[in-house]
Amino acid sequence: MIRFLDVGDQKKLIPFFDAALRAGAGFATRAAVADAVGSLCSTSPSAFKITGHSSTNPTVRLLRALYFASERERGAGARDKMAHALGSLAELAPGHSVRILAVRACERYSASVGGTNDDPAARRAAAAALRSIAVRASNQFSDGGSGDIWCKTVLPMAYLGRKDDDKKVASLWEEVWDEGGAVANAGDSDGSDFGVTLEAKLLPYLVKACLVALDDVSWSRRVTACQSLMDLTDMEILAPAPRKLDAQKYNSSPAPDCLRARRRAQASAEILATCTRMIGKSRLWTGKAEVVRTVAKIASKWSIVGDTSTNGASDWSIFGAESTNTEACKWIPIQQDDLDWDNLFIGDDWFKSNDVSSISSQLEEDKTNASSLATGRGDDKMEDDNEKEAEEGDSGGLDFDDEEKIVGSEQLLARTSDVSEDEDDVRRTTTITLTVSGLCRLLLEQGLSSPSGSARDNDILLPYRAASLQALADIINSLKPTSGRTKPTSKASAHDRYLYKHIAPVLLSNIRMVDASDQSSKPQPPLITARCLGCLSASLYHGIGVAKADTNGEDNEEDVVGLSRILVDLSGGKQPAWTVREAAALAAASLAARASSDKLRKHAAITALLDCAKNTQKDRKFWRVRLAGLQVLLALVERAGSAPGDTANADDELQLILEALLPEKESIAKIARTCLSDNEAKVTAVATKICGAISWWP
Repeated sequence: MIRFLDVGDQKKLIPFFDAALRAGAGFATRAAVADAVGSLCSTSPSAFKITGHSSTNPTVRLLRALYFASERERGAGARDKMAHALGSLAELAPGHSVRILAVRACERYSASVGGTNDDPAARRAAAAALRSIAVRASNQFSDGGSGDIWCKTVLPMAYLGRKDDDKKVASLWEEVWDEGGAVANAGDSDGSDFGVTLEAKLLPYLVKACLVALDDVSWSRRVTACQSLMDLTDMEILAPAPRKLDAQKYNSSPAPDCLRARRRAQASAEILATCTRMIGKSRLWTGKAEVVRTVAKIASKWSIVGDTSTNGASDWSIFGAESTNTEACKWIPIQQDDLDWDNLFIGDDWFKSNDVSSISSQLEEDKTNASSLATGRGDDKMEDDNEKEAEEGDSGGLDFDDEEKIVGSEQLLARTSDVSEDEDDVRRTTTITLTVSGLCRLLLEQGLSSPSGSARDNDILLPYRAASLQALADIINSLKPTSGRTKPTSKASAHDRYLYKHIAPVLLSNIRMVDASDQSSKPQPPLITARCLGCLSASLYHGIGVAKADTNGEDNEEDVVGLSRILVDLSGGKQPAWTVREAAALAAASLAARASSDKLRKHAAITALLDCAKNTQKDRKFWRVRLAGLQVLLALVERAGSAPGDTANADDELQLILEALLPEKESIAKIARTCLSDNEAKVTAVATKICGAISWWP
């Protein structure tokens, strides 16, 4: 009947809808108001076209009331109806009022994540409201106002919200990202896209939102930010930009490709600096391992291009600098530095002042913890403190006294344009470059840190230590050539030797079996021992064993035979942990592939490596151990060449290794033929390769 009234009479009904929603005694009244608003929006949209200030505009007041009521409503059906009506009304409401509501909804969501302030209802209401706007009022996303709040605030929040622990809330944010992002991306008329994906276009805003979440006292928000950053890295966005093979020199004004590379390098540098400092703090919290994984994933993308010491000016284009620039970029994410083992960042001597830094970091964390407890945002309080107030009955109305705190004023939009308009300049001129050696040392110290007396801290510490050591192995592996037959350059090999010289002694001291008579020290847990073996395997450089030991015999980490015997002991049946046996065999395979030819040809070295492979074949329960043992044999036979033409056209090195391995041909063939009948397909595949490689041997 309402749709047959005049437009003037219909406009007079809007304030009554607002009053009925605010003063409704039960959920039935509020649900009926939501149905009436939705119906009137579809039949008589002109009824909501009312001019005036937002504080007195009935349409704007009704829009605010719908959002507030949907947050406080307990019934799922009534909440869905209010969210539906809110989206329909947002299409007709003034754009600036919708933008204000959207920003406040994002703030409400951020304030309701994690800790004692965790409010699932508020998070669900914020996500549902923005999803309804994105689906039913998608035209609003084409106009972000002077602050461009959709691209700078709402869509970055939606990208983070996709990782929400509540699957329902995460799906709502997913729709906001898909629907709203499509409209915002299509509405870009200035042609300033820096990538084909929406993530690449919004990279500065996504990174800013992630950095804000990392700085939050809520642990769950930090974990969400890390997961989002890893997604960007997997999409090759927080990585060097692809370059043209015939790239020309840039003009005085940076080309789009140069700006794209600079944006990626700046974002990666800022993330690495923030996360690395967070790792360096002594405070341990649930989810800190995600920060370590994030650093490792981003650093692995940039570490291989971190050597900028070459004379080619075009190398600077990787980081978005003009080819005519002769000075070092201020936004290189990570760089190889062999000058000082005490540097975490270039020239900062971080590890020399580690004690002072640890004290100051601990004081800072204590202050943060005290502040979080005072404000109720800490995640480590008892769950009993998170109990809600008594719920209202259906016979009572909703309390709208806090509406203005949720909605705010129009001046809120002025705070959304904090990002500099000149996005192509360096945001922070004080950004310092992370060093590969410093990051490796930091992860090594974090991985080998001693457990505390608290059982709760130890339960958190063990996964964190394992993640730190795994991150160390991943970063070192990223420096190696992708092909096993490709030898690194002389400078890369020197950097590999530099890392191995500082890392291997520490790892070996934790890997070696502890003397039973020594009661002062305890062996590492099997998980940590396996991770240490993985780090040792990754740190082995091509040509290991060339360096001569000192007269005192202290350079045992360069002794190929000695390393092989240690790995034989760890791969034997006396080692109860199968993960350690597997890691030892994989380390032996790496040693066989990278050891110098002179040391590998020794009978003691070959015998030790074969014993390691034989030990693994005795394990009939875990096929991964047997597979690792076959990798040792495969690495040995590949050193002799995989075809007759390899030795005919190569130097004497392959021929000498072949002659050293020929006496053991029958042992190798026996192990490989036995594994051909293994139940695991991966084991038989490697055994087939071994049989094929030795089939041409004399």
